[in-house]
Amino acid sequence: MALLKTQALKKHYGNGDTAVHALDGVNLEVESGEFVAIVGTSGSGKSTLLHMLGGLDRPTSGNVTIDGKDISTLKDEELTIFRRRKIGFVFQNYNLVPVLNVYENIVLPIELDGKEPDKTHIDKIVHTLGLDHKMNNLPNNLSGGQQQRVAIARALAAKPA
Repeated sequence: MALLKTQALKKHYGNGDTAVHALDGVNLEVESGEFVAIVGTSGSGKSTLLHMLGGLDRPTSGNVTIDGKDISTLKDEELTIFRRRKIGFVFQNYNLVPVLNVYENIVLPIELDGKEPDKTHIDKIVHTLGLDHKMNNLPNNLSGGQQQRVAIARALAAKPA
């Protein structure tokens, strides 16, 4: 069974002659452990597709299934919880909280879920990403690459599917 699947996924903006068909019937399957690259020219729908796959935006039609769950049918609050538990998303601008240090930014989604972070797992991620000595730093005291690695660590911290 595919870990991630889309069926006839469409996203249209606007109506009539000025409508933009950002996605128009995308079918995709990704198996557990598989690596996939989404490539294309500017304006071809890459970000729109990622937003649909990450549950950040709703499709016009079609569906997205993650780990056996059709996220297209979830209510907003259910989708927020599902996303926090099952999806690791690294934003283009990282979305780090400026008043939280590196460690606090990494564990924030886990704590918002009312859970205790797996310290061993977090330590392994932090070490792998070379952030060991930056845990108490605020984001504005980090380079762009370090901020990106904090965002990656946060995306992996909850062990998303």
